[in-house]
Amino acid sequence: MAMHTALPIHKVAFDLLSLSTDITRNIPRDLKAGLGAKVRDECIEVMVLIARANAAREKRQHLGEMVERVQVIEFLLRLFKEKRFISVPQHAAAIELTASIGKQANAWKRSTASAPAS
Repeated sequence: MAMHTALPIHKVAFDLLSLSTDITRNIPRDLKAGLGAKVRDECIEVMVLIARANAAREKRQHLGEMVERVQVIEFLLRLFKEKRFISVPQHAAAIELTASIGKQANAWKRSTASAPAS
């Protein structure tokens, strides 16, 4: 088992966390503490779930929860774009990262389903 920090999904999740800290700087102060913090917290939780899935024997639950949290991030980022708190290019960059995380998590889930029990 590889260290979770060496996994490609972890690297993409860290890039998403980094991007989210940059783009939430520009949202209005009254929403920054609530919605901005929620995006950052969800990104951190995605990274925690990657570590848990990597260490767990049964990974599917962690991976499923990770996909749900990525969807929450996408919902909030869409709201930020619609309200013009972030630019379209910022939104596109973030969605590219969330899509990559989702694809990798689903592929990881499929690979654990087909792997023989040890």
